[in-house]
Amino acid sequence: MSLGATISRLRAEKKLSQGELADALGVSRQSVSKWETDASIPELDKLVKLSQLFGVTLDELVTGETLPEPVPSPVPLPRQMHGQKIAAIILLCMAFLVWLVLAALGGPLEGLILAIPFLVCAVICFTVKRRTGLWCAWTLYGIADIFLYFSTSLRWRFLFHPAVYEYYSGLHFILAFVQIGVMAALVIGTMVSFRESVKILSQKRLAAGWMLWAVLQFIPLPTPSHGIPANLYLFLSALLDFAGLALFAALLTATIRALRKPKS
Repeated sequence: MSLGATISRLRAEKKLSQGELADALGVSRQSVSKWETDASIPELDKLVKLSQLFGVTLDELVTGETLPEPVPSPVPLPRQMHGQKIAAIILLCMAFLVWLVLAALGGPLEGLILAIPFLVCAVICFTVKRRTGLWCAWTLYGIADIFLYFSTSLRWRFLFHPAVYEYYSGLHFILAFVQIGVMAALVIGTMVSFRESVKILSQKRLAAGWMLWAVLQFIPLPTPSHGIPANLYLFLSALLDFAGLALFAALLTATIRALRKPKS
């Protein structure tokens, strides 16, 4: 298709007369007529104005061919997200395998209990985009802490009460020190991960947070002797300890972030 035919077609598509097009370009109607009959060729500045007026590129105007729209290339899945989905699928398979093996051995309920950590981590891998490992570690610690408290009544706090040592065996001491080590690793991991991204809190909010944490350390729970069910007491005690640890990690991270705040 010639340049003149292209101009005529585009003008018709815009529903413009030759006179209207001429007025828009600042030329005579005869000039537009000569362009469309290929009797003359528009100057370069007129070609640019024509392309802008018709909403086409210069190549499309001169050649008369509509260039194909570029097909957007699919956005590649970030390597981290791809790895998380693979990890989630593996965790789901492990959860099913654990349940299947124990169910075959006659313990479907035990299999379900042991499969819960794998299922929870799989959900985290599917839904959480950042710091997946850290959130999995916190979740697994909470589950393990509650389980240990229910099954052994193990609390790391007894290490600071020598008067009750006679009630605990060497295994209890080992587990208590392991628990403290895991707690320290979680706190340090949280501080490192959030050292630059956590919001800087005011001194008043930090002080209020530390006061709340101190209260959690000494808050009394109703004991089974006061009518509360024993299982509920164990659950609330474990939950309170876990909440205190999480709050301690958050406050310590925020405090260090505030201390590192650049002075203006």
